[in-house]
Amino acid sequence: METIEARNVVVGAGVMGSMAAYHLARRGEQVLLVEQFALDHARGSSHGAARITRHSYADRTYAQLMPWAFRAWRDFEAESGESVYIRTGGVSFAPAGSPYTSAVAANLAELGVPSWHGTGGEWNERYPVFDLPADADVVFEPDAGMLAADRARALALRRARAIGRDATRVLDQTPIRRIDLEGPKPVVLGDDLRIVADRLIVAAGAWVGRLIPDLARSFTVTRQKVLYLRPRDADAFRIGRFPVFISKGFGPDDAFYGMPSFLGRGVKVARHGGPATDPDDENGMVNANDISRVRSFLRGVIPALNEAETDHTEVCLYTVDTNEHFLVDLLPDRADVVVASPCSGHGFKFSCMIGKILADLAVDGESAIHPLPWRW
Repeated sequence: METIEARNVVVGAGVMGSMAAYHLARRGEQVLLVEQFALDHARGSSHGAARITRHSYADRTYAQLMPWAFRAWRDFEAESGESVYIRTGGVSFAPAGSPYTSAVAANLAELGVPSWHGTGGEWNERYPVFDLPADADVVFEPDAGMLAADRARALALRRARAIGRDATRVLDQTPIRRIDLEGPKPVVLGDDLRIVADRLIVAAGAWVGRLIPDLARSFTVTRQKVLYLRPRDADAFRIGRFPVFISKGFGPDDAFYGMPSFLGRGVKVARHGGPATDPDDENGMVNANDISRVRSFLRGVIPALNEAETDHTEVCLYTVDTNEHFLVDLLPDRADVVVASPCSGHGFKFSCMIGKILADLAVDGESAIHPLPWRW
């Protein structure tokens, strides 16, 4: 068995792990990034064309963090010389009287983020492709948009390598089976590999419970079913004419989201939530019932998308905490082990900021930005 000794080891090369490696490299730190699959795999939570970003949170804690997250992405774009943020505008809508949209509007006002708050009838006049109930409650944030997901993740890794040069090392297709925390240093164990780390960051997404079993009971891994649609009037759904959207009903399972066509992949629409799953199960593909559920929602709010052809589908894993919070903290009683999970299906927009938090926690043991809900 080969043994490697490393200053900083990051397990998981999704967006959280790649951003952690990037920020460690910027600090002049040596980094070993280990990924169980190929670097461009679609088995986890970070793949795909785009993710929604917005200040429009109903939860005040996350709303207050979004200016920091937007700043982190701007700094990342400036340092890398490439763009990953696409401004589309974003609309949140819910039935009349919903506390969700009221909270979104209040948080935007507190942040001083420009927005519009009106009814479904007024919104339909602005965007005729929508057919919301006339009394629906609607909030529009013009600064909301998308992050180019695959591009951002790959760029973080590319910049980590460019900045760190030989001090940044990546091992992909290297499954980690166990983490040994019995000794003075964390030891990462693969099939024929033993890595002794001075500092360890575990960003293994849906697999974090396998590596740190005490965490497994704290969250549920779910499988999201995503549709890409080809409407007849494609121009009405392009960037600049169609915003990202989030729909919240009164029921816990009545949440949907979507975004305009991007990179030629069609209009993305999905339900926020899905069945519990084993992350190693590769058979959980999108079925007719999944498609029917999304189309039933679209029929009542965006009819042209309900009638659109399904171009293709994909799946994505969520690692969901009971309260849909994140876990970004040092492992109790281990100042040399940092954990980043779960992100509960809404973490990508924070990933550049979280990468810096992870690097700070690993090197300094603390971070200037470290929200209480993300701690043990």
